[in-house]
Amino acid sequence: MTAADADIGTGTGTGSDPGGRFDAAAFTAVALLTVGAVLGNGLLFVAAVVPGVYLVAEAAASPPSPGAVRVERSIESTAVPPGRPTTVTLTVANEGDRPIPDCRLVDRPPEGATVVEGTARGCVSVRPGETASVSYAVVADHGDHEFDDPVARLRSLSAAGRRTARPSVDGDATLSCRQAAETPAVRSAARRRAGARAGDSPGRGVEFHSVREYRRGDDVSRVDWRRYAKTGDLSTVDFREPHAAGTVVVVDVRRPGRVGRAPGRPTAATLSVDAAGRLFERLSAAGDRVGLSALGVAAADVDVPVAGDRADRPWVPPGDGETTRTRTTAVLEAAADIAAERPSRPPPTVGDAGRRAPARPGALRARLPGSAAVVVATPLLDEEATALVETLAGADHPVLAVSPDVTGGDRPGGRVAGVERRLRLERLRARGVEVVDWDVAEPLSVAVEGSA
Repeated sequence: MTAADADIGTGTGTGSDPGGRFDAAAFTAVALLTVGAVLGNGLLFVAAVVPGVYLVAEAAASPPSPGAVRVERSIESTAVPPGRPTTVTLTVANEGDRPIPDCRLVDRPPEGATVVEGTARGCVSVRPGETASVSYAVVADHGDHEFDDPVARLRSLSAAGRRTARPSVDGDATLSCRQAAETPAVRSAARRRAGARAGDSPGRGVEFHSVREYRRGDDVSRVDWRRYAKTGDLSTVDFREPHAAGTVVVVDVRRPGRVGRAPGRPTAATLSVDAAGRLFERLSAAGDRVGLSALGVAAADVDVPVAGDRADRPWVPPGDGETTRTRTTAVLEAAADIAAERPSRPPPTVGDAGRRAPARPGALRARLPGSAAVVVATPLLDEEATALVETLAGADHPVLAVSPDVTGGDRPGGRVAGVERRLRLERLRARGVEVVDWDVAEPLSVAVEGSA
């Protein structure tokens, strides 16, 4: 028996069975008649007429036919980022010729979707040709989630008869929860500091670098003709060559981040993957060369061949081609699968994730191009993540830290974790790191714009 069957009552097929009130009426009528016969009391015989009339009426009554019920499910948004609630509405239509006085409906959301507002069950009355609805909100983990058909119990007016059925459902049946469901406008450090920047080597460009002696084959447009007119010596003007400075997005799905604000809510690591995917899409759309690294993921866990750093973590160097996009998508999918794996010990809520999980910044630094900007998506729930960001900033990489906040709640550990996280944010800001403190109740784009 499923949870929905248990909630709505026994019985999983279509059938009719007497209700408790019918049994009570029958018992009362028999008791009155028996006692009246034993005592010879005519008044008791007259009193037995009341439940008797009830029994006759109920014997002629039957519950509505399940074939008269049509159910349609509509999902407010069938594609949402992790952590974003979406509303599910079940609409019941009465296509029969008699009223449905009591329809008890229980929807069956998938295991990966948690009801956060309202309830997935309701009781409605529907006249012929009319409709009634039941709504609730869910938050889903990363992935595609299929809804099962609901369970419906139909009762007659006095509940003497009832039928249980699983009507087929029209409309939406799948909720997709993926990163990059929306892309924020990146107007902070990652966007300002990424792109082409001047290098130290001489060559073509627009910014003056030096003057040297003319060499055969030099472009005549770079000859210093003014100097030649004065001295008769040929010389060539060099400019600073612009180099394409890539941006590397680092997503943190290590064990300390695989916790949620409450059971059933997306983990902080899942939200970090969501942020990393959307920032990657935005930077790529802006024409930047973008790479990716994932902390807490092994290169062997990725479905496509990717390079690894010294810690055997997947490494996608900055690029703007189809190969870079394919590898990045595969790494983000592997990171999302790992991020959703909540540890069984300790309990998977904030404040219980204090085990050490080394971030190994040296392995990442060895792979980073010297002029690359870095975007780190991390919940900052441990000192290792903070040390990673500080190390990258200390190596003169422009760094932007995007941190989803899953702390707080009713648990004392969650409140303590929130205080510790705020102290880490302030420490990073004091080091000159730009930080996006993302309140997951709001869209990421709002948090990014607010930090600009």
